[in-house]
Amino acid sequence: MRKYKKNYTEAFREEQLRWFEERMDKLPKTLQIDEATYTPDLPLTVHNLSLTLRNYAPSIIFSGYMETLMKIKDKLKAEGMK
Repeated sequence: MRKYKKNYTEAFREEQLRWFEERMDKLPKTLQIDEATYTPDLPLTVHNLSLTLRNYAPSIIFSGYMETLMKIKDKLKAEGMK
């Protein structure tokens, strides 16, 4: 199981954002991210998280945004997305 990381690098951020950019047209419309988090418009959610992460330098302040993106990626991969 992946552990929460409060620090991340620009290289890590770009790698994750690139993963999503390559799959934007394959994202499901909705997603139950975890027990408490649901998005009715996953492409929009990913787009907005990506914009926020790309517009600010990596920091603990934005680590929650990265964590949400990583949870989405984990869920999508668990459901078969490569």
